[in-house]
Amino acid sequence: MFFHSMKYMFLTLLRDKGSLFWCFAFPLVLGTMFHFTFAGLGIDERFEAIPIAVVIEGGTSSFEQMLPPDIAAGLSEGFASTDSFSPDSLVRGLFDSLSEPGDDQFLEVTYASWEEACALLEKKEIYGIITADLSAMSDSINTQVASDGTETAADFSETAALLHLSVSSEMNSDPLYQSILSAFVDQFNLDYNAILSAAMTHPETLPKLLHTFSDNTDANYLTQESISADTLDESLIYFFNLIAMTCLYAAMMGNNVAIYNQANLSQLGARRNISPVPKFVSILGQLTASLLFEFLTLLVTLAYLALVLGVNFGDELGYVALTALCGCFAGISLGFFVGSFGQLNKTIKFSILMVVIMAGCFLSGLMVADMRIRVENFCPLINRINPSALITDALYALIVYPSHARFFSNIISLLALSILLCLGGFALVRRKKYASL
Repeated sequence: MFFHSMKYMFLTLLRDKGSLFWCFAFPLVLGTMFHFTFAGLGIDERFEAIPIAVVIEGGTSSFEQMLPPDIAAGLSEGFASTDSFSPDSLVRGLFDSLSEPGDDQFLEVTYASWEEACALLEKKEIYGIITADLSAMSDSINTQVASDGTETAADFSETAALLHLSVSSEMNSDPLYQSILSAFVDQFNLDYNAILSAAMTHPETLPKLLHTFSDNTDANYLTQESISADTLDESLIYFFNLIAMTCLYAAMMGNNVAIYNQANLSQLGARRNISPVPKFVSILGQLTASLLFEFLTLLVTLAYLALVLGVNFGDELGYVALTALCGCFAGISLGFFVGSFGQLNKTIKFSILMVVIMAGCFLSGLMVADMRIRVENFCPLINRINPSALITDALYALIVYPSHARFFSNIISLLALSILLCLGGFALVRRKKYASL
């Protein structure tokens, strides 16, 4: 009798124009609208080279002239086969390597005096000014007044923080560029101090260290690494929520299964309650048919989005299908529970169900892309019990994270919630007794 109930429920759904529209046609139409509305949403957010002005003050002497005699003597042989390095050439070599044209160009550098840099900043032709003050380093290395009043060669260990870059506080760019430039300057100062610390103990290695630091061919100063499984276009959040909404629309089928098995709400329910077929077997067959119908229509929607509209769901399509199946199960369980609860008529239960579904979709980001993140910061518990948020986050995890820990955490939570709702629905239906039919 299980397969008999399943078969005829499936045929009933195929003839139900309402189910075909909301679970099949409507997602296709809405997905097409999303495609034309959000196409190229993230194109203008590509990183471009940051235009800046670099002001170099001092630093005309070479390192051999600046270093104490004992250290300079140890470096003379190493520098003999190479060009003499100066702080000025070191800084220029760094910025020249970072401003070379190409896909990985980081900066667009203009060397200028302080007055010229301020003029460029005022005209908004640059985003900031980076200053390299090299005069302090030269003066400190050349002479240092000892405690007894005599001038001695400076201790090289005390120069580690003298050559440094700084970002002007007069920035007319947005906070993103300010943060990027500040992080770059902080990293440069750390690397520079590391080179000087190494030169203190092994001065003969300084030429090699300077070449390594300034030569972009031997060592890239910045490397781009991705911890994500793939890139995430902002428009994908809306398509993820579209999939979640379509899954939860299966609740309408679960709601009908519950209502049409209650004798006080429908004539069909009255006939089913007096039939010799066990109620549990009959309802289970109807729910299974509803799950199969919704899952097949959702697969068609996914194929349309991926193959026709070109929506990128990642390379793990099997896990995407698993998410869709679990989402459909959650939708049917939700509808079955709401339909089994209370003595309200079909119209009121349907209205309650749609309010719950649309509220959940809103909180997961269907209308506002970052709403799920806001809810996570405000009350994370809502995202743990919201089926739409769990479905959306599972699809998000497949794209963004290389491991599947977060994905399976969402799937397990979704299944646990669905089973609880389904068992609650069966308990409510099983307890209903009728004085007469």
